[in-house]
Amino acid sequence: MELLVPLRTNDLNIEIQTVDSLKTYIKFLEKWNNIHALTSVSAREIPYVFVVEPLLTAKVLSKFINPTTCIDLGTGFGNPGVAMSVYFKNARFTLVDSSQKKTALLRSALDMSGIKNVEVITKRVEELAKTHKNMFDLVVSRGMGSLEKVVTYADLFVKPNGIVAIFKARIDQQEMLKDKNDLKFERVVNLSVSYPMKKVHRYVIVYKKMV
Repeated sequence: MELLVPLRTNDLNIEIQTVDSLKTYIKFLEKWNNIHALTSVSAREIPYVFVVEPLLTAKVLSKFINPTTCIDLGTGFGNPGVAMSVYFKNARFTLVDSSQKKTALLRSALDMSGIKNVEVITKRVEELAKTHKNMFDLVVSRGMGSLEKVVTYADLFVKPNGIVAIFKARIDQQEMLKDKNDLKFERVVNLSVSYPMKKVHRYVIVYKKMV
């Protein structure tokens, strides 16, 4: 598994120590994905989906937010929360998923990689909202369901003036929401990601919690 090439081709300059931590995380994911089919992403594209895309998003978000508390809803095996946690290294990340298998493996991967600013919680998002309401500067999520569903959950966790960033492989114009409850639609971040031999477009839909 090579990680420096994907990072460099996408103009991501990351400290070597951080690259080593991410390499350990990806290596662990690749190993256990062969056993448990944790993700449908091919081995060749795992570094791009689990590291490059989240880091590019963090780079864009850092222009208008410097979070201290972040949560990744429906994190699965840590996407996008793990890679974003090493970019926002002064923030505390909470990664939540209801799957015991995925969260147990994720904790092991984080231990091996030495990433310390992350807490993994095994719980349904609805249950966690009862104790973690309005606690986070930044809420992120990828692949947890429809945009309306994720926005509804995210609204429970984000602080006033906080940011919600929802990752989408494609945008359904009929699904697009403008404002939702206390969340004001801000922008769509269009990521152009350099994959081997191709350019891939990814989208991050950004909302801001109104006071």
